[in-house]
Amino acid sequence: MDRDRLLADVLRHLADGTAEAGREAALAAAHDGDAAAYGIAALADFWLGDFADATRHATTGLAAADDDRARGLCLAVTVLAAGGDLAAPAADDAALRDLLAAVDDAASRWWSAVRYVAAEAALVGARIRDAAELDAAGPPAGAAWAGHPFATLMWVCQARIAAFSGRIERADALLGTVRASVVPDSRLAPVVEAVAVLVRGNAGDADGIRIAAEIAAHVPARPRDFIDRGALLLLSYGAIAVYDVAAAAALAFRAGADEALSRCTLIDRAICFEMLLHAALLEEDRGAVEAWLAALADLAEHRVSAPTVQRARARVALAAGDAGTAVALLTDSIAACVADERGVEAAEGQILLARARILERDLGAASRSLRALVADSDRTGFGAVRLAAGVTLAASGRRLPPVAGAGWDGLSTREAEVARAVLAGQEVEEIAAALFLSPRTVRTHLSRVLCAFGVATRVGLLAAVSTVGSSGAGAPVLSPRQAEVAALVASGRTNQQIAGELGISVKGVEKHVGDVLLRWNAGSRFELARIWWSVA
Repeated sequence: MDRDRLLADVLRHLADGTAEAGREAALAAAHDGDAAAYGIAALADFWLGDFADATRHATTGLAAADDDRARGLCLAVTVLAAGGDLAAPAADDAALRDLLAAVDDAASRWWSAVRYVAAEAALVGARIRDAAELDAAGPPAGAAWAGHPFATLMWVCQARIAAFSGRIERADALLGTVRASVVPDSRLAPVVEAVAVLVRGNAGDADGIRIAAEIAAHVPARPRDFIDRGALLLLSYGAIAVYDVAAAAALAFRAGADEALSRCTLIDRAICFEMLLHAALLEEDRGAVEAWLAALADLAEHRVSAPTVQRARARVALAAGDAGTAVALLTDSIAACVADERGVEAAEGQILLARARILERDLGAASRSLRALVADSDRTGFGAVRLAAGVTLAASGRRLPPVAGAGWDGLSTREAEVARAVLAGQEVEEIAAALFLSPRTVRTHLSRVLCAFGVATRVGLLAAVSTVGSSGAGAPVLSPRQAEVAALVASGRTNQQIAGELGISVKGVEKHVGDVLLRWNAGSRFELARIWWSVA
């Protein structure tokens, strides 16, 4: 069998859940003298969670490879295997990158598959920045393999790269392509929907997590391979994003198949052990905490898992009230995660670091760091960060600014009261007296109300809400030009803007505004706008 056909056949086995048969076919071809077949067999080993065998077969193929196609595949799978094999020697990432950069037929199925394996290797090695660069180094691998069931997993890889980097809007945009590539009700459907749960969880949508149990029910009780484990782990990570720790821990156990999570990659083991440690801390189960710390100890020195282990140990320090140790551990962990663009992990570290700062009574530093983190996360759709940061700050009596443009949903109960009072025409002092607040507090609430509606002025607030009741009932009728000017004032336009839109002078606008104020007995542009909206 030629190697292109062998690769396609084995990838089909991996997609179908028959990786053992694929491995046997690849090893038979390898014994016939094709070094590339060792790399294909190693990919099946990895799929089954046999990481040591994957390393052995990939390195055997690499030693025997005498052409770039065999060398490229074996190199890629060597790096991939190292993501699960704690004893694997350092893989030559640079040689793989150089080889991929030099190929002439990057859009071919062979090299698209090699690039996918390289990107997957970087992803499971927690090098998210490298994964994104490798994935973008040629046409989408999923497009090259269109019509083949494995193409779905190539698209899934793209969505995972975006999600784990914290680019949630990008991941969400990819979901349409991912779903379009999968056969409905097929074996791959659960992993596709698990990616959607991961994305929704990190977007801060707790409702989206409720379908996790339904999706998990379609995964075999004993996960067979990378796909089954991956579906459960993605569901787990979606749950932990909204702090459903119990659900996340249960899913992690199902994925791992044993207490050592031995069939999971190193990064997944580390994240799952941290998750289980978190659950034990919440239950104040010291014995379980010690057990999970011991499990993490084996991963503490590996480049892939060290930042996660540091973050887990910082959780223990925080629980013990040792803010100094937590700060030191988290500072190193965050720096390593940022360097590799591990956006989700970096954000979690920064949330914990803010908790440590609060424990040190440095509320200013905690508030500033969380506000900056949320501002960055809002831009990428990473809504779970805002939820977590809000809970963290609330414990210290502080709040995040609302999401600009969120409207009523972005306001607290008190802020909504202030907004309604403003819309009713009350001034700051009146609102303060009615709500038993200081004028300064009312002004703070008003600034948050304006931010929530994405406007700078009270007139802009009227325009954003577009209704204020019936206070203008019976207002005198305006001339056509006065009505035009009043409508533009109510929409938040300045005199200069109105002049430009109507083709008249600013002085002419000022006269029309003055006439409308007199005609409607309004004391300000704001009152004029209130009357206009009530009769519009």
